[in-house]
Amino acid sequence: MDRNKKIIITLSILTVIFTILGGTLAYWRWQTSEEQKTNVVFTLESDFSCAADGGGNISQGDVILVPTEVNEQNSNNYIKRTVTVTPTVNVADKTIYMDLWLDINSIGTGLSNSDNFMYSFTTSDTSPYDDVVVSGNFKGKKAGDKIELFTENEYSSSTPATFYLWIWLDAAEESSSTMNQSFSLSLNGSCTDVSSEVEPSSPVLDEGMIPITFDVSGDNTIIKTVSTSDSSWYNYSNKEWANAILVTESSRNTYLNTSGVEVNQSDILAYLVWIPRYKYKIWTLQESSLGSEQEIEIVFESKDEISTGGQVGEYITHPAFWWDDDSDGVRDTGEELSGIWVGKFETTGDETTPTILPDVESLRDQNLSTQFQTALKFAGGELSDSNVTFNGSSTYGLTTATDSHMMKNSEWGAVAYLSHSKYGVNREIYINNSSGYYTGRSGGAVGGSGSTSTNGTYTWDGFLTSNNTTRDLTKVASSTGNITGVYDMSGGVYDRVMGNYNNTLYRSGFTSFPAKKYYDLYTSTNILTACNGGVCYGHALSETSSWYSDYASFVSSGNPWFIRGAYYPYGVYAGVFGFGVSPGGAGSSIAARLVFGIGA
Repeated sequence: MDRNKKIIITLSILTVIFTILGGTLAYWRWQTSEEQKTNVVFTLESDFSCAADGGGNISQGDVILVPTEVNEQNSNNYIKRTVTVTPTVNVADKTIYMDLWLDINSIGTGLSNSDNFMYSFTTSDTSPYDDVVVSGNFKGKKAGDKIELFTENEYSSSTPATFYLWIWLDAAEESSSTMNQSFSLSLNGSCTDVSSEVEPSSPVLDEGMIPITFDVSGDNTIIKTVSTSDSSWYNYSNKEWANAILVTESSRNTYLNTSGVEVNQSDILAYLVWIPRYKYKIWTLQESSLGSEQEIEIVFESKDEISTGGQVGEYITHPAFWWDDDSDGVRDTGEELSGIWVGKFETTGDETTPTILPDVESLRDQNLSTQFQTALKFAGGELSDSNVTFNGSSTYGLTTATDSHMMKNSEWGAVAYLSHSKYGVNREIYINNSSGYYTGRSGGAVGGSGSTSTNGTYTWDGFLTSNNTTRDLTKVASSTGNITGVYDMSGGVYDRVMGNYNNTLYRSGFTSFPAKKYYDLYTSTNILTACNGGVCYGHALSETSSWYSDYASFVSSGNPWFIRGAYYPYGVYAGVFGFGVSPGGAGSSIAARLVFGIGA
């Protein structure tokens, strides 16, 4: 690239808007209006408020973006803005949490396809590489995405804090595709009263489940046991979800009730992720249209609380956390769950000894009845006619307290909604682009961006499959954007879920349905009235229909079973919010996923 070519950029930290004027130097002018200000108050309550000041506007020509090293000599070639955040606490003994982020209003494809269009948010005023709060690039970003600058910073006094936002085109950029591009950003945030925050419910463990953490600091991924009282086990505010494993019977005593013990990965039979109970704010009662993606507002709650909102702006407990144990449709005492455990990956192994493991082929070519019965095996379950009984399993170390079952459609929705909140990746999940059906793989981008390859581009722990040494954990295709999340929810193969139209058995292999608690029933082909004549809250159907262009097809008598996530060739149409339909027969591109409910 000719380094003499210049990109002249003008900036407002609140709203950065560029309009192409043309010319060989490809420059832009910032345009403003009364609504666009450099100072924003984003929460205002009687007892507290929060504000951020981006330091005023940058006039045309003040900043010239070219591929550069960020230093004092090149100070005109990158954006550096002082950001002052001001918490205001009006009463004594009050603590508030502040979140701050950048909304991406628009971004040119040349910039979003580049690895070298960078940002950094620091407390250092001398370098974007020192005292970094968060940093990264705009690769794969698009309008509607967010870049979180910090989450739940805690303040108990009205003391301003100063940060620095840096945006630049790295010197490594050699492509001309970043020329003649524009982007628009807005500073935004929120603050909440700490006393109103509810911690996520502690994970509920059966006897053979072993809590773990991931050590990714070295050249290999190391799995370590951890005490349930150890604060490092999980931190949902930091998008670090609780994980546990099941191990072989012969190795179980080596790891049970230990902390810091390295786990031999060959001993692992299954990886599980905890989805804590939450309520979410209803944002629509209609079918969503393309381009209406937004952060889902989630508040954790205990199983002693049930939120029953039914209007926009009200909160409703996600339906996945009610286990209707007697299948009578009545929310009885003792049926509320603190959370659910879900398979970290699609089910693997075989029908006799299923597993949940990364980097192996998902278990496919099963009709729905066989998929359902395979899930029961984890806890020693058996299906006879419509009756399910559990005897516990020494193979997996689970007792009769665990109800292992094939994921329901609403349970898929519980993971999807948490992923699109501030506790998850809060953007489109990257696609598993493995044509070999390997679990946990990633194309390193959203659907339609990552090219399909035989083995997938990245492993679950961020290694390039082409050399197994180069590592980038930001490329993983999980619900958190890091190694603690749930995988295979976009691309790979379809995940068939227990969601059925009008009790239609078509080609499922069932002679009769299992108890109603094991599946979601849809009594209408109208997406807005399919659940008891109304909206299917939390099922990731009407509320999120067509988000990110994900495919959307509703069940009917001819195709009565839901499938989720899409097949890897679907490209842009694949995604966690996609839903399609199928008969109940076996398919080479259809897998399933496990869910554990442990006691209500």
